[in-house]
Amino acid sequence: MTKEEIDKLTYDQALEQLKLISSKLENKEISIDDLTEQVKVANMLTDHCKVKLNATEEEIKKIIHTDLPENTQSTNQQNEEFE
Repeated sequence: MTKEEIDKLTYDQALEQLKLISSKLENKEISIDDLTEQVKVANMLTDHCKVKLNATEEEIKKIIHTDLPENTQSTNQQNEEFE
């Protein structure tokens, strides 16, 4: 699997590929000749998943920060009403 192919994968697809490689390693289904290549692919898949997770985390932070001033303002107004 090439870097270009990995870049086209969704997070779930990349994770499935990692699970497949892991299972093959655990069951000793990968020959010594293919081991280096499979470890390289696993490394690229791991990096791809990290990038996807970080991007999602950043998007969520932006959403939360966008909503925060409204929520904070609303909470402050509610507190003032009770005083």
